[in-house]
Amino acid sequence: MKTQNNKSQWLKPAVALCCAVLLAGCASSGYKQADKTGEAINTLRNDVLNIKTSVDGSLKAMDDLAASASTDPRKAYEAFAKSVTQVENAGAKAKKNAEAMQAKGDAYFQQWETQISSVQNEKIRELAKERKAKLQESFANIKKSAEGAKETFPTFLSDLKDLRTLLSTDLTVQGIASAKSIFKKTKSEGVDVKKHLDELEAELNTVVAAITAAKMPETPAAAEPKK
Repeated sequence: MKTQNNKSQWLKPAVALCCAVLLAGCASSGYKQADKTGEAINTLRNDVLNIKTSVDGSLKAMDDLAASASTDPRKAYEAFAKSVTQVENAGAKAKKNAEAMQAKGDAYFQQWETQISSVQNEKIRELAKERKAKLQESFANIKKSAEGAKETFPTFLSDLKDLRTLLSTDLTVQGIASAKSIFKKTKSEGVDVKKHLDELEAELNTVVAAITAAKMPETPAAAEPKK
């Protein structure tokens, strides 16, 4: 009997320790999922920056092509054609990463909802629900901010590709001159796309800061003393 009591006394703290470790793991997984969501948002933000850079490149390439019409537009056309591909690739990459970001966000909020349901203290549970609702609203704002870019980007890209096709078979002074109105329309669309991308970038910056824990800035390495 004494041996059984000793065994029972030894098991109680061991079981308590195991429970504590498991609970700690569940709690820490929440912010880790938030970090994953934040990383996905940041990836999309970088994609937006890449699209803006590629749009700038295509607008400049159009100007260079128009300017070289009466001299030798071959090199300028090749640069323009390449810029169109870069715009298309940047857009495709952003679309793929936007879908991944949405999936990570859904998983994060689902996990949070599960954890909230296990909270016993009513006030703490209500506070967590309010905080979750606010962050979900902020996350949803990304989609709203992306609507403008989603509406204008396809038309811009389509016109870029059509212009590339048109000039590929008629790279003459007259051919480039005849496309003057298309140049003007496409450039205006590009400016509009950039405006919407600026709005989306600002929203992404706001949400990634709200959804992830702060990090201490890295201390720059000390310069080595001069010999």
